[in-house]
Amino acid sequence: MNRPVRLPRAREARIPTDKLVRYALDLAHERGCHKARVFASALGITASDWRYLHDQILAALPEAEVRATRITPFGVGYEVVVMIDGLNGATHPVVTTWISQGDRPPRLTSTWVDIP
Repeated sequence: MNRPVRLPRAREARIPTDKLVRYALDLAHERGCHKARVFASALGITASDWRYLHDQILAALPEAEVRATRITPFGVGYEVVVMIDGLNGATHPVVTTWISQGDRPPRLTSTWVDIP
């Protein structure tokens, strides 16, 4: 039986504040606005709740399975789905993408609610 693949160094992972505040939760961002609307409607999470989302992602990350990997010019890319408990009582899968560059800890590159 194969063991699930986990994000290397997940406990050291970093989430740049701007990735949440000025992108994924930003209703005014050209590309992030769509993600922000879904975070708000599906999970009740808005830009002012960025720290809550940040902490939820990092808490779930060490036990979450890597869904996909790819080699990029910037390092190894990982896609990891974590379950997030929303502020509205709902729980949904949230896709997180990470880049791992050399000996640096993984860094969040994007995130969105995985609504079918």
